[in-house]
Amino acid sequence: MPMNRHFSLAVTGAVVAVVIVLPLLVFAVARALNNGEIAPNVSVAGVPIGGLSEEDAVARLQEHERLLRETPAGFTVASTEFSLDPRLVDLDLDEATAVTAAVEARREGGFLDQFASWVRSFRATIEIPADLSIDAGALGAVFTSWETSAIGIPAHEGGIAVVDGEVTPDYPQAGRGIDRPVATQLVEASLSTLERTVVDLPTADIVPRVTNADVDAAVLVARSLADGPITLRADDPAVEVTFTTEDLVAALQSHVVEASPPEVVVDFDSAALMPVLEQHRSEIERPAQDARFVILDNESVDLRPSKRATKLDADLVAARLREVGTGPDSGEFPFALGEEASFTTEEAQAMGPIRRMSAFTTEYPPGEARVTNIHLIADTVDGAIVWPGETFSLNDYVGPRTTEKGYVPAPMILGGDIVDDIGGGVSQFATTFYNAVFFGCYEDVTHQPHSYYFSRYPEGREATISWPNPDLVFRNDSNALIIIDTSYTSTSVTVRFFGNNGGRECESEKSERYNPTEPDTVYEPDSSVRPGTEVVDSNGWQGFTVDITRIMKLPDGSQQAQTWTHRYLPGPVRIRVHPCQVPGSDIVCPIAVPSVIGLGFDAAAANLAEAGFKIEDGGTVDVTDPAQAGLVQSQNPGAGSFVNPGSVVTVLTGVYTEPPPPDDGGSTTTTTVAP
Repeated sequence: MPMNRHFSLAVTGAVVAVVIVLPLLVFAVARALNNGEIAPNVSVAGVPIGGLSEEDAVARLQEHERLLRETPAGFTVASTEFSLDPRLVDLDLDEATAVTAAVEARREGGFLDQFASWVRSFRATIEIPADLSIDAGALGAVFTSWETSAIGIPAHEGGIAVVDGEVTPDYPQAGRGIDRPVATQLVEASLSTLERTVVDLPTADIVPRVTNADVDAAVLVARSLADGPITLRADDPAVEVTFTTEDLVAALQSHVVEASPPEVVVDFDSAALMPVLEQHRSEIERPAQDARFVILDNESVDLRPSKRATKLDADLVAARLREVGTGPDSGEFPFALGEEASFTTEEAQAMGPIRRMSAFTTEYPPGEARVTNIHLIADTVDGAIVWPGETFSLNDYVGPRTTEKGYVPAPMILGGDIVDDIGGGVSQFATTFYNAVFFGCYEDVTHQPHSYYFSRYPEGREATISWPNPDLVFRNDSNALIIIDTSYTSTSVTVRFFGNNGGRECESEKSERYNPTEPDTVYEPDSSVRPGTEVVDSNGWQGFTVDITRIMKLPDGSQQAQTWTHRYLPGPVRIRVHPCQVPGSDIVCPIAVPSVIGLGFDAAAANLAEAGFKIEDGGTVDVTDPAQAGLVQSQNPGAGSFVNPGSVVTVLTGVYTEPPPPDDGGSTTTTTVAP
């Protein structure tokens, strides 16, 4: 028997343990599985959202808000029924705030507190209120419309009126209207639920808050404000706007301000001022202006501050007119500030002092065609700004050199030859520009010296450009912008860099020339050169290799060295010869035609045949000397002409006709000597 009793107690204890522990385990599992979801039996504005994620709960409430906005609400005023579209009063439900509160529901306290709340959730719902708002001004306009339709005895607070351009009093008037404080609460309650019934809005006698004396005082103020024109001026940007008396009177308005006692306030309607302001919009509205650095004649740099954009704001203008209207009838024009400049004064100042970092000049003879191109590219680059970290390509910035841009043909190196081409000579500007980069201690990305050495450029420290390659590119590896300033005279061009490179200084070292190379001989065909002769145009020059080292001294006293090696090609010996004498030519050289003048036809034929030519009888020509009869008088080609071997030489031989004897009345005898 005792044994059975112990067993019963054990069973009873186990059952109790299961009853207590099992719900706790179920809650723990449910809480773990539903982490991030809203607790069960939670509603917002009557909409159940328990068990939903925050995102889904917001979506469900947004759908509820849509239905609230699209469902009309019915009201009666003095037995007249009206329907209100909630969208007219901009009904809005704050879903996000409500969902945030719902997430925290049933999660207060520790584990046991939350367990108890979980248990209660099976029989009780937590209702989270939602913040529903409407536009009070829009609702007031609706009430006014309903009062006019349903009551017809509107109250009037009074104020000023403008009749035929004159300011007159509009005295207050008692009436009957909607009891607005109570009616507002009733409308809000009706719009907060979809279960809408027609709601009767109470009416009440409306007693004006102001007196006739208040209105009379407002009329005096209004007449003072509109007495004479008012001019508003500003210097930056330059604006001057004058409002005539008619403009001011047309814009006058008044409204009652809640105070103790209430006050009739007179000011200007900004919308009524817009016809005048629109005429000056282009003067008033100015885009934001970046801070900029101006280089002065003494090479100092002046910082001009940035300016925010200015915008037209009629409300500010109306307020300024109210300020000055009872005073001197003039004042400063007010601007609304727009977007900030993309480069502000503070950003410019953070770059430190901007000063000249480098300057380089190269010279040229005046009047050459290339000078036109040098001046044009200098004008194009002048004033360019390179921002910190930015890479600057001279070709990308200038673009192709074309006749449309004003460039002219001038000598340039093309394929190793010096030829005339559009934009020739701009490499002198590139060399000047490169040296400004070099001595400004900025990072050289790419540059290419000329193929041949020209004494007008620094040996090894020069650059050439063409379109689209080669290019000249450098990077601004400083923390300040670079302003590129160019100038020129009839005999020189200068490039200056202004910036702040952090205190770096650069020097140049040049090696001796080494690895000399001898020039090749180039034979150039020229048909005007007689075969067997040569015309030397250039004796050529040696090529060589040279090293240029930039020594960069840093502010901490350390140094960095960077070396560029360049090999100049030798300049070829250039000799003009007849095309047949160019090495490798398959052209047969012409030979000189011998003279056969004065020879008989047979002798002439023999001589020409010996020289490699053929003879052709071109006929005869009269001669006056019998001794010339039968002899060659002319030949074509002429003696000394160079023509191809085997060519035909045409000859004319002389023929003599004896003149008739004097007429003696007798017979006449003619003797002809044939060849």
